[in-house]
Amino acid sequence: MKDRRFFVVTPVLNGAKYMGQTLASIDAQTFPGWTHYVVDGGSSDGTVELVQASMKDEPRRHLIQGRDRGLYDALFKGFEAIEAEGLRDDDICLWLNADDMLAPWAFATMLLAFEHYQADWVTAQRGQWDAEGRLVLLRPFGWYPRWCLRKGWFNERCLGPIQQESTFFTARLLRRLPQEAIAAIRALHIVGDFFLWRQFAQFAPLHAAPTLIGGFRLHGANLSMGSVERNMAELRAIGAFLPPAGLGRALRFLYLVLATLMAGAKARHALSPPEETGLTIR
Repeated sequence: MKDRRFFVVTPVLNGAKYMGQTLASIDAQTFPGWTHYVVDGGSSDGTVELVQASMKDEPRRHLIQGRDRGLYDALFKGFEAIEAEGLRDDDICLWLNADDMLAPWAFATMLLAFEHYQADWVTAQRGQWDAEGRLVLLRPFGWYPRWCLRKGWFNERCLGPIQQESTFFTARLLRRLPQEAIAAIRALHIVGDFFLWRQFAQFAPLHAAPTLIGGFRLHGANLSMGSVERNMAELRAIGAFLPPAGLGRALRFLYLVLATLMAGAKARHALSPPEETGLTIR
């Protein structure tokens, strides 16, 4: 088996407040085979200087600077950059926003998960950090029905969003995105991840690993928290299933019960250790 690599993209605009912890969470990975692209859209708060300082001791990190049309346009600038790295189909990609963090074992454990499930797309338990970087919440989800993903049910109004910070995918899956889908995602402002997951579900099932990989940092100034109306408007425009509030709460409750039961069932079967899979972690 070829050595697999991780490619991380971090879009940022004026993210200096938390960026240091985000960078540190990548630098702390126990699996060394990674490359990190920070895509800065014109920061003026010291973000660029912070990233450049980290690059002096970290040759695996790169900085792309230049104006963009928003978060998802910057994200795909990063994906274009990693393509130029000689990306292989089985290399693993993710994006980590400039206020979120990974656990130190994230890459090593996800490597096991991709081999264990023979997957193109894997997520993990949903974690949440507070503004100080403390893990304050863990939601054990173990089930993401593919038909619900394809129909657009995983959104704030219905079953809840998929945690982007804990979701990894192969270059093979990323390359299957139609150009018109990429253009549509780049034009979005808040819900591009929802649209991306829906596209991925056309080609592959999402597997849920029974472990903590990373988390979303809730600090009060998150982009997704800024405008509920704009969030709903974007979801509606791209065809999300948005049931009435009462029905949405009922569906989410039922889903949470089933997804938690599935997480418990998966927890009885640990990811295969390296000696059983023939996988070497260096």
